[in-house]
Amino acid sequence: MNKELAAVRALLSARAHLETVTPLQRDCGGLCLSACCQTPEGGLGGMLLFPGEETLYQILPAAFSLQANDHILPGGVLLICEGRCERHDRPLACRIFPLQFGFAEGEATVFLDPRAWPVCPLMPSGMEGLRADFVGAAKQAAEVLCLVPILREFIESQQTHIQGYTKPLWESGEWA
Repeated sequence: MNKELAAVRALLSARAHLETVTPLQRDCGGLCLSACCQTPEGGLGGMLLFPGEETLYQILPAAFSLQANDHILPGGVLLICEGRCERHDRPLACRIFPLQFGFAEGEATVFLDPRAWPVCPLMPSGMEGLRADFVGAAKQAAEVLCLVPILREFIESQQTHIQGYTKPLWESGEWA
């Protein structure tokens, strides 16, 4: 099986794990007026797609666009929306927000993404403030993705990028 096909299959499986679970019992967007879906004024919005995920958007849903972006990852692609979408159209990065995939002690896991602090009112509650089934589904998704080398490398790269924001905290073990 070629690398891209393996990545797409893993992405579809990971997305399926997260299809029906959300961070809270209710729409958490009601707490912040969907702040995570809004493009910052004067800024670049969008979610970084996982390798191969752009193939799932060959026919773009209404109000979506793809944009190349090498800022975070060489060859990276952002999916940009207008702040509203059908749940099944959301990219994987949206499905796990405010979490991020990573590794702890060599195992695939999830952690709170420190980049979510400016927009997500769930952050002060920590992992304990999120539904256990949501966190569990995200961990299962991470495990599936890490079986595919290109996706594992992407997750490792993302974690390294994020650690650059919070290096002292990572070194102390507070974010793992």
